Amino acid sequence: MNKVSIIVLTYNQENFIEKNLQSIFMQQANFTIELIICDDCSKDKTVLIIEEYIKHKPSHIEIKFSSHQRNLGSTPNFYFALHQCTGKYLAFCEGDDYWTDANKLQIQYDFLEGNEDYSMCFHQAKNISPNPLINNTIFAEIEDRDYSAVEIFQHWIVHTTTVFMKVNVLKNKAAQELFNHPELLYFDTFLYMACSLNGKIHGSSKTMSAYLRHEEGISNGINYKRDLKHNHLDEIIAETYGGKVREHANWQVFSRSRIAFLNLLKQRKYRLAFRHLMWIIKKKNNLKIYLKKNYL
Repeated sequence: MNKVSIIVLTYNQENFIEKNLQSIFMQQANFTIELIICDDCSKDKTVLIIEEYIKHKPSHIEIKFSSHQRNLGSTPNFYFALHQCTGKYLAFCEGDDYWTDANKLQIQYDFLEGNEDYSMCFHQAKNISPNPLINNTIFAEIEDRDYSAVEIFQHWIVHTTTVFMKVNVLKNKAAQELFNHPELLYFDTFLYMACSLNGKIHGSSKTMSAYLRHEEGISNGINYKRDLKHNHLDEIIAETYGGKVREHANWQVFSRSRIAFLNLLKQRKYRLAFRHLMWIIKKKNNLKIYLKKNYL
């Protein structure tokens, strides 16, 4: 049977990592699992918990555990983990998230094994949050159908914990371009879009994982400095894919920085506002087109 590699990235997640590993160890699979855990120099007890927990791993799971002595940053840590993969397939489960279905991997494995023209499949995920208005809601409604790279980029509907993809995608031109940018804050959507160059992408309405939403999360809350990094990512995506993707990426950059600029002026944070203004000016030539098309 083909091997499945699973990447778990951790950083100061002592309160979450045990549940994460439990959800992986419970997977019922007729194939070997290669579990790649990369801790980015945690300052809490994350590493100690991992070291103790993996002593009791199931027999069908091989473990590669790396504990960095200095903090690499989330994206370089991710790239490091990707280069450890030796399986045919690849799945992800961030250290503060977890899977909820013991057959998740087997279901997705069987789908890709039985459909050679697909390079990736994903499913629905639920939100877990101390906020009762968010808790147990759906991260994004997923239909049982194929999805295009444009759809994935426009709506950000694919959660990391739901992805199951072919490792050979990492060799295509889009993935290789991703590796040229260790400065990126976000890397996941770019990688999922890269799968479209190798085959079709299929979505499933099954809910088989949980996204833990908390204050320490990398995407939590409003952060205008982080938005600048998001603009940089969208610019690279636009240059890599072109066409409808470029059109939407340019709109995203313009819209995001327009909102940030106005709010930062009200807050009298003029330096940061100026940095967003530079992005607005860079994309201003397309403003009439955006308004005419009523992009939202």
